[in-house]
Amino acid sequence: MMQQLRQRLESLRLVASLGQFLNHPGELDNVFAITRHLQGSPLATQMQRHLLAHPGMAALVEAGWRPAPVDLDQLLALPAGSLGHAYAQHLRGQGLTAESLIDPTPITSPQQYLTHRLRETHDIVHVLTGFGVDGPGELGLQAFNLAQVRSPLAVMLIFGGLLNVLQEDEPLEPLLRALSHGFSMGLAARLVVAARLEEGWERPLLAWRQELGLPAEGA
Repeated sequence: MMQQLRQRLESLRLVASLGQFLNHPGELDNVFAITRHLQGSPLATQMQRHLLAHPGMAALVEAGWRPAPVDLDQLLALPAGSLGHAYAQHLRGQGLTAESLIDPTPITSPQQYLTHRLRETHDIVHVLTGFGVDGPGELGLQAFNLAQVRSPLAVMLIFGGLLNVLQEDEPLEPLLRALSHGFSMGLAARLVVAARLEEGWERPLLAWRQELGLPAEGA
């Protein structure tokens, strides 16, 4: 009985968080709120099971590998066209710091490892795929994430983004094209978040894309 009550309360919190996202889709805190309320849900458990069954991700978890702290000034000093330089430009362009994207809570389980990994690689995947941070770009990235990791968050954000466009009577075609492109890219590529991306900041973006099976020119 108490378990059912907790599940219902969590479902209500999730709906409330989704409502906040629909009202303010550009605010990152609303996305993180949805993420928190999805944790521990059956959909999140399913996603984690699939990720842990992937040999590359299982190896990361088994090794307990963690990326070194990010220094944006050092990354900006890397050659133009490198992953690190492009990532630093991406964050600075949005007024973000690397610290704001890192979950400070300790990792004590494989499930928590996955939560950290997905959060800390979000903007790296933005750079690798070439999807922008506008409406179509964000939805394209979520389509990529859904195809790659079966993310329930991606389903929520795609639904919310499409509903917002319909409510605002905005053009639908750019979003549908971005979704189609994201799904195709995600299905064709290797599992991006299982790569030790942060060990190769100095590598050319093109080299990473070739290794991961992503289009050379990005989205």
